[in-house]
Amino acid sequence: MQSPSPKHLRRSTPAIWARRALGAATLLVLAVLIWNAWDHQAFIAWREEAGVVPFFLAMALLPALGVPITPFFIVAGATFGTFVGLTGSAIALSANLLVCYWIARSGLRPWLTRLLERTRYDIPDFEEGKGALRFTLLVKLAPGVPIFIKHYLLGMAGVPFWIYFAVSGTITGLYAGAFVVLGDSLLEHDLGTSAMALAVLAAVALAIYLWRRRVGKRSAD
Repeated sequence: MQSPSPKHLRRSTPAIWARRALGAATLLVLAVLIWNAWDHQAFIAWREEAGVVPFFLAMALLPALGVPITPFFIVAGATFGTFVGLTGSAIALSANLLVCYWIARSGLRPWLTRLLERTRYDIPDFEEGKGALRFTLLVKLAPGVPIFIKHYLLGMAGVPFWIYFAVSGTITGLYAGAFVVLGDSLLEHDLGTSAMALAVLAAVALAIYLWRRRVGKRSAD
């Protein structure tokens, strides 16, 4: 069994920064569009026609095909408000984790294995569970890797479901909640709440950076 080290997810620096820049630009454009959607009558009319079930069903299924999930969180907050946005996002995220794990362990696993073998991602074996928690943390906190690849990789590596679900749900849920609140506050032009949501996102990003740095130092020793 391969040891759970960061080398399993090592990618080139230009690729990481290009993905980060693209993601940041997408979120910035989305935030500006929501901020400027100040025609409440028109937006409320659209929100009344927007279906809760179709939206969150799309959030659960489309990210399993590679569609970024972060914009869904922002739009959920802006469209349905904080309470419905958080509740629906939690259900959709849980469903997405179940779908990705099932696909990774299903008859599609050989096809996914061949697909990942063409990339720079290694597929270790954690069927016995030893080292699975640390590996799951390394994968979920790895920079520049699409979330659906992380979920498929964890399932294909044999990470026990409860570790996969708990770690993935907690880490993604932290920034999901902040993005939902941010989406609602942007639409309402609530600068205080927007600042609080951004502060939470910054705190999560800083915590992830410090943890990765600490792990990197331990691996180098």
